[in-house]
Amino acid sequence: MAIKSLLLASAAGLVAATSARAADAIVIPEPEPVEYVRVCDAYGAGYFYIPGTETCLKISGYVWYQIGAESYDGGDSPDFLTYGGYPDDEGWIKSTRARVEFDARSDTEWGTLRAFIRLQATWGEPSDGSVVADQAFIQLGGLRMGYTESVWNDSIGAGVASYGSHSWGSMSYGDQQRHQISYSFGSDQGFAATLSLEDDALDGDGYMPDVVGAASYNQSWGAVWAKAGFDEDRSAVDDLGDSGFGVTAGVQFNIPGFEGSSVRVIGYYSDSDNAYSVISPVSVVGGFGASEFSVIASYYHQFTDTFGASVGYQYFSDYYLPLTEIKSGVEGHAAEVAFVWTPIENFEVRSEIYYDNVGELSSLGIPYDPDGTVSGFLRFTRFF
Repeated sequence: MAIKSLLLASAAGLVAATSARAADAIVIPEPEPVEYVRVCDAYGAGYFYIPGTETCLKISGYVWYQIGAESYDGGDSPDFLTYGGYPDDEGWIKSTRARVEFDARSDTEWGTLRAFIRLQATWGEPSDGSVVADQAFIQLGGLRMGYTESVWNDSIGAGVASYGSHSWGSMSYGDQQRHQISYSFGSDQGFAATLSLEDDALDGDGYMPDVVGAASYNQSWGAVWAKAGFDEDRSAVDDLGDSGFGVTAGVQFNIPGFEGSSVRVIGYYSDSDNAYSVISPVSVVGGFGASEFSVIASYYHQFTDTFGASVGYQYFSDYYLPLTEIKSGVEGHAAEVAFVWTPIENFEVRSEIYYDNVGELSSLGIPYDPDGTVSGFLRFTRFF
């Protein structure tokens, strides 16, 4: 019994001593948990949550290296590749471009809040490597504000109802970027429409903006679309105060049984040489390079999962004299062929060849008929 009492007393002493030491122990706090980057799948592949926020961010872009050549010698029709910028140059025309895009999105009670920034630098052009902010805009639901593609080119929900032919160059379709406020509704799975107020000068002169409207209907078989643009002062450079307008309509049919293959036809009309026209870079007349009528027809065929090719043709009915409603009587023709090979994911090899021919210029008092020109490039692009 005495031994049992002694053991119990010893155990009690040990417990008391242990409790005393525990009370005096230094507790080291655990480190704060690290918030790792989380994938955001609400807006498609490539987005992740910015740590500590509910904003999703996607960083993407590309780097390309391009080798080009053209036959323009100063007396021919300007070529599509350089717009006749390299007369008598028989060497290779090289270009390298780096582009990075930041796309931030988050859900709000007013719709998706978005900010988009595009930075790029191109070597082989006048910028020669200087980084520029090529585009930047804010978007809330269908409301977009900033500097980006004109709605004459592209708009929210337009789907395939954008740009010109199937090639990267897309032929002459009025390519331009604008300072704008636009509102869109609908989607690229059905009907969509956009109204845009656009500024062509960015210098604050005048209070009346240009106005552009677009409507499109996309389905599994293809799409149809129509656009109209009002240029409130087509001759702002010369301060003549004349307005002008242009309209365009197009259709694309996807070829049954050949996934990825399609044919598209687009028609253009402008009442004068104004910003809402084809803006042909191969016009020898000058100004915006507008023609009264123009038609683009192109076909793209996806031969395999990694190789596709397209052909295109464009007719220009009658170029206007610069910044006027006066027709020059000069017409033009253009043709192209493009090849695209993607041997591995995110790596593209592309080649495009253009032929351009402006008609006889005797009606302008120029005593010669320019020869046609050929231009083209081979490009290697790594996307990310």
